[in-house]
Amino acid sequence: LQMLRLHLPDPPADSEEEEEEAAAEGAAAQSSRSSIPMDAEHVELVKRTMAGVKLPTLGIPAWASQISEDQWKDVVQRTLQARQS
Repeated sequence: LQMLRLHLPDPPADSEEEEEEAAAEGAAAQSSRSSIPMDAEHVELVKRTMAGVKLPTLGIPAWASQISEDQWKDVVQRTLQARQS
């Protein structure tokens, strides 16, 4: 993995001001989410729509074909654990 130079970038430093803004945005997002009707028919419509979304293959980095999903998950998990300690 080191040869492939796979790593997660460091998270940005948060200031108290940014945390307050994020909390306010989160509350606004929660409020707007609760106002969208999500009955079973609407949920199925969203699922069908999202199933048709295809990402362009040009957006996939070359290293992605050289590493398994499990290996990538392991890299992410180890990085997150290192940041928590």
